[in-house]
Amino acid sequence: MFELVSSLRRHKHLVRDFVVRDLKGRYVGSTMGFFWSVLFPLVNLAIYAFVFRLVLKSRWSDQQPEEQTILLMFAGIVIWSAFSEAVARATTTLVENSNLIQKVVFPSEILPVYLGISSWVNMCIGLVFVLLAVTWYGYIDPLPTPTVSARPGDPEYVPLAFGGSLVLLPILFVLQYVFALGLGYLLSALNLFIRDVAHLIGVFLMVWMFATPIFYPPVMVVRAQYEWVLDLNPMYWLIEAYRDVLLFGQWPAAGGLLRFALVAVLALLIGSSFFQKSKRRFPDLL
Repeated sequence: MFELVSSLRRHKHLVRDFVVRDLKGRYVGSTMGFFWSVLFPLVNLAIYAFVFRLVLKSRWSDQQPEEQTILLMFAGIVIWSAFSEAVARATTTLVENSNLIQKVVFPSEILPVYLGISSWVNMCIGLVFVLLAVTWYGYIDPLPTPTVSARPGDPEYVPLAFGGSLVLLPILFVLQYVFALGLGYLLSALNLFIRDVAHLIGVFLMVWMFATPIFYPPVMVVRAQYEWVLDLNPMYWLIEAYRDVLLFGQWPAAGGLLRFALVAVLALLIGSSFFQKSKRRFPDLL
């Protein structure tokens, strides 16, 4: 682990150059340029909102205004998209950059790092829109207070607002990055030994996404007696913490945040150790 951190510090300028190159490469030659990083989550939101909100009538409670339900979905989409993109791209990054790893003395450990930073930058753009929506619906044009009584088991209605809990955002950013980086290190190295990993990760991430309450309330899982799915899902703990902080100005549940921190650190320790131990074999495996 210390060797890894030392290498990243020595090559921090190279990491920065790779991040800049990746962000530019996504949109070079396109008419709208960087605006695509805003458009993609909005398109996803429109699709999923149509399917889950309008067709399947998904909502957090009978009290929930439609705007708040859609905003809950949007916050989850932005966070999940950044996480899944970092993990999926990191899985294949060693194969895609085999020419660098085989021909020169190249610090391969920077590859999952820069991909995580690149996805984090795009996530921050989406979160700006979340904060703007909270400002509008929470303060400029507040949503009406619901008059419908909550059903037993439904969460109580909480208006959109900012609070002192926003100071936790940097911590959530770091924890999310650490978790994605740990999985990225593990899967990128494992993919060289078992090439099927690159194909399986897409399916796994899709199943994981729908097992996470992004488009539906967690209470639906509890009522279906699948609460164990939430208890074993680190991304559920993270997304709920983000929603509490970004949308409602509340402090997230300490237990869930602490559990996610432990899982994130454990993922990084296991992933980076496996990556470093396998590193000498990378040229032969490629």
